[in-house]
Amino acid sequence: MLTKRERYLRTVRGEETDRPPVWIMRQAGRYMPEYMELRKRHEFRELCLIPEASVAASLLPLRLLDIDILIIFNDIMIPLEEMGLPVTFPQGGPRIAQPLRTEADLSRFHAADFDDPPVCRSLRRLKEQAGPDVPALGFAGAPFTLACYAVEGAMSKNKHVIMEMVYREPELLERFLERIADTAANYLIAQIKQGHADGVQLFESWAGLLAPTQDYERFAAKYQRMVIGKVKAACPDTPVHLFAKGSCGLIEAMDASGADVLSVDWSLSLADARRRTGKCLQGNLDPVAMHVPEAVPRLVSRMLEDFDWRRRWIANLGHGILPQAQVEGARAFVQAIQALGR
Repeated sequence: MLTKRERYLRTVRGEETDRPPVWIMRQAGRYMPEYMELRKRHEFRELCLIPEASVAASLLPLRLLDIDILIIFNDIMIPLEEMGLPVTFPQGGPRIAQPLRTEADLSRFHAADFDDPPVCRSLRRLKEQAGPDVPALGFAGAPFTLACYAVEGAMSKNKHVIMEMVYREPELLERFLERIADTAANYLIAQIKQGHADGVQLFESWAGLLAPTQDYERFAAKYQRMVIGKVKAACPDTPVHLFAKGSCGLIEAMDASGADVLSVDWSLSLADARRRTGKCLQGNLDPVAMHVPEAVPRLVSRMLEDFDWRRRWIANLGHGILPQAQVEGARAFVQAIQALGR
């Protein structure tokens, strides 16, 4: 029987395995009573920056769900602080008090290098506690997604500030994006080299705002390639996952990104994704399925229609699990994937 780490790495390489590996984006979160107990003892920032707290959260899905792949508990906003943008985490989502809006803001916004940041110390401790047979991922926000937060300050309903910059001051936005791309790449490399991550994921949560042709290429795909290219040059043997929300119209650009694993949302069927790319796929059950545990096996079967799950597929959701999810729904998903091996 394969170890979880062997199953993960063989899947990424396109080799046959006993069954697909399975994990869940945002798998340690508010849907878990055990996580909410941790939150009574630690503020959200502490869960990101204190290794003991981060590891305690990161291990919950392994202990409670028996998932195959861990991902370090952290937040994509943390690297922005090293770039000169203090971030707070009140109820309702992260906030930046002085967002990037003008040419003058470039003087206080710089690319960051990382020696041994808290996330690396957390990763090392996570791997020690989980053992060598369990893979652990690091992650970062993709440049356009981080730029959305940095420019908006707080997420508005229609993200109008970032889109106004796309249309009115595209060159200024590109200068912000270049610095974020350098920072994101440095952050991922540190998680691999100092944190010993077995793989890393780049989260592009807001690129669906962009038109899938010229705008996506200019403001998102170009900078994804910069990040992934720099990471692969420094760490060629470490798998890089790319998630992009709204992937139905973006799969060809994702394929050209240099990523080893393409994580697709539920707007694109796995069968269609396989016809359009030969890369390892990850996804893509609708997260709302986790609210209805008894429906999960049927929905997993529907997700796999006309799709060969035996090679180059990592089972996951099409986006992060929601606070309203039921633990039994998540457990039913993991067990449905485990049953494929039987």
